[in-house]
Amino acid sequence: MAFPDTHLTLIGRLSSGASEQDWQQFLQDYWGPICRFAARRGRLSTADAEDVAAKTFESLLTNRLLVRWHEHQGARLRTLPCTVVRHVLANRARVQAGRERLLKEELARGGTPLQAYAEEPTEEPADTFYAAWVDDLLDGAVTGLMRDYHAAGKGDYFRVLHGRLCEGLTMPCISAALGIKLTDAENYFKAARNGLAKKLETSLRQQVARYCDAAGVEAEFAEEWRRLGEFLQQHGGLERAVEACFRQTGSASFERRSDSFLATREHLRRVQQRDSAAPSESQQRG
Repeated sequence: MAFPDTHLTLIGRLSSGASEQDWQQFLQDYWGPICRFAARRGRLSTADAEDVAAKTFESLLTNRLLVRWHEHQGARLRTLPCTVVRHVLANRARVQAGRERLLKEELARGGTPLQAYAEEPTEEPADTFYAAWVDDLLDGAVTGLMRDYHAAGKGDYFRVLHGRLCEGLTMPCISAALGIKLTDAENYFKAARNGLAKKLETSLRQQVARYCDAAGVEAEFAEEWRRLGEFLQQHGGLERAVEACFRQTGSASFERRSDSFLATREHLRRVQQRDSAAPSESQQRG
């Protein structure tokens, strides 16, 4: 699962001699959710949210936070990135507050800009982080479906789905724009909608397989699929959830090919190689 509580195949490796590939996979899985969470909690732009995500991953690695969590497990894993992001945002707020005080000392009498960052969300952070993860999962499923349809020469299927859910267009408008019959547009939408549900299921199953042992995959997947279904139902179903996801992000997307992501990946690689080359504490004592 994206937030495993007991099945720690990948997390276990990350906490004890992880390979470069393990960190790359962890970054791939968590980049989008952490960026989205940071953007919502800190009211940040895409660039600023990616900067917070980069600092979050750096802290997880350099401060050995996954190692500490794995040794004690006093809370669920998904609370760890939440906590780190909140610390990074608090540091940003303190810096910004200091800068503004230097410019306008009188602000200190009527309140500090830090208050804007200190407002608590209406949801608990872990729930907010789960919502951010769902949005990232939906975004990835939509992108994957687009690639599949274009590779199969069925681009109009995806164009109908995207136009209806992500652009809010009516079916008559979509059919006119694509030069196809209204009945064809409706059939394309039904097929693409079913394809999206299958893509979502496949994506979730793949994440589950990465974070739990083989014997527990089916049970873990069933539980996560049930929870995802309940979450989507609470938010109006799959179609409404996709609409809301793209309404919030618009053209902004936290790409795994962005400059910030690639720079973070390279930084983690260098730190991981450095730490692997350094003698362990037990070796130093010996």
